[in-house]
Amino acid sequence: MISRPLFRPLCLVALLGVSRLWGDAVVTINEIHYNPLVSQDAEWIELHNQMAVNVDISGWSLADGITYKIPANTVIPGGGYRLIAKMPAHASLAGIPGVLGPFTGNLSNSGETIDLLNPSGRLMDRLTYSDSGDWPVAADGAGASLAKRKPGLAAANPANWRASLNPGGSPAA
Repeated sequence: MISRPLFRPLCLVALLGVSRLWGDAVVTINEIHYNPLVSQDAEWIELHNQMAVNVDISGWSLADGITYKIPANTVIPGGGYRLIAKMPAHASLAGIPGVLGPFTGNLSNSGETIDLLNPSGRLMDRLTYSDSGDWPVAADGAGASLAKRKPGLAAANPANWRASLNPGGSPAA
């Protein structure tokens, strides 16, 4: 039997290990439009602040599949969303306030990994999506985005994702 003093540090180490593998989940990747019907210029990634307080994401970045460094003074309100687009002025994003971008590269239509990193390079969230297997096929070029079924669900599990119910997705909503 493990004594109490030894058990507590082991739990802490286990929790820290999970944080390193899965990110800190303060702000998460919530929806992506990786294969829009209109053009690659309409690609975007939606971030969601899971906290009830404002979170400053200045200096955070997206890496791997695409690259983008979030500018200074960028805050996501408590429970709010922020969009980062390939082309922020694209007609499909008209009327959405505060769209950031442009990001460099293109979201792969067949799937890839996208990392959300804080300014010190710490992994905050990671999405590895695909257009095959258990991933929703309607998000692959049929006009729908890839959206979490419910904010806060783990990004790694394809069962936590669905094709958006609205054509073009639900950016920043």
